[in-house]
This record gives sequence, structure tokens and C-alpha cells, in this order.
Amino acid sequence: MNANSIRITIAAAATMAALTTGARAADPPQIHVRYGDLNINTPAGAAALLQRIRFAADRVCDFRDTRDLSVLLIVQACTNHAIAEAVATVNNPSLTAVYEAKIGKSQATRLAGVK
Repeated sequence: MNANSIRITIAAAATMAALTTGARAADPPQIHVRYGDLNINTPAGAAALLQRIRFAADRVCDFRDTRDLSVLLIVQACTNHAIAEAVATVNNPSLTAVYEAKIGKSQATRLAGVK
């Protein structure tokens, strides 16, 4: 993995296990998000990367064919956690600002503290 890519490694199954039992999956699925083609120091580039991160998190945390509200809430928590971790991993002020503006700074701080 180079400096211009990150891994989205939170999986719905791993997160469900962690939320319900405290366990962690040994080898969760992952997606590489590349952003070498973006200037993430600009708001437009940071927004484009955040969109890529969100898409990857949605794919990694996907749990198809459910209408169970409790499962949907866990999938949403998985997605939010994966995005927060990816933004923290990139550690770029522009990306962080776009992310915080999208979800609200207090929620971003709370999500970043969840491990």
C-alpha cells in the first residue's frame, strides 16, 4: 500500500460481532481506496476522497437482504466507524474539515474516539 491509498477494513460481520459480543474478526474484508489522483488539500479533492471512502465503507459494511431494523442500525454503525477511521488514518486537515462539516464536529469527535 502506498502513501496515496488507505484500507477500509471494517466489515459488517466483524462489527456486528464486536457490538454484540466484544469479539473481533481475525481477517475482516478490506477495500483499498486510492486517492493519488486527487489534491486532497483542496475542498473539492477532500470531498471527492470522502465520497470514495463512503462508497468503500458502504461496500465493506453491506449486509444484503435484511429489513431487520437492529441489523440496519449495526450496518450504519459499521459504515460510520469505517469512515471515521479512514478519515483519521489519512490525517489531512482539509479532509477532516469536509468530514466534520458533513456530519457535525461533535459527532466526528465522538466517532473518532470509538475503537
